[in-house]
Amino acid sequence: MNTLGFAILGLLARRPLSGYRVAQLMREPIGFFWNAGHAQIHGTLRKLVEAGWAEYRTEPGPGPHDKKLYSATPAGRAALAEWAASPLPAPQPHDELLLRVYNGWLADPAALREMLTAELERREASLAHYLAVQAEFEADGTPEDPTSQRFVDYATVLNGIGSERYVLDWLRWLIGRLPD
Repeated sequence: MNTLGFAILGLLARRPLSGYRVAQLMREPIGFFWNAGHAQIHGTLRKLVEAGWAEYRTEPGPGPHDKKLYSATPAGRAALAEWAASPLPAPQPHDELLLRVYNGWLADPAALREMLTAELERREASLAHYLAVQAEFEADGTPEDPTSQRFVDYATVLNGIGSERYVLDWLRWLIGRLPD
């Protein structure tokens, strides 16, 4: 199974979900660190069912079609647990921002500044969102049990905050060095 399959399986292990709801959750919170298109999601749900790692039940839908609610099977939970603790492959970096900066010496400095400023603003909005999510967590008490879903959700938010702060500092440094 590919990584997207495990991302979706992780959602289904938490609670039964429709394909539509899986797609919503793949935008947020999973979209903070992994993304997929709608067609990929439905194809992967089918593969998870075929592998015996997910199952579904049907319920009456709001329209003429029944709604499928998917959930992880015991075999799917076991595969997910094994995958979660398995060694990571060597990272394959794909960072378009860094690639553009690497080639930025050829760009018009004003255009480069404009692109970097837009990215700075996008990252500031992302950080604000992460901080709001962190505040929601902490309003209910900081999660302490590292084996709970709430703790690992909180841990991923903290990672997002740290990552965004690092990139924001770097962008401010870089923009500050570009000629006006």
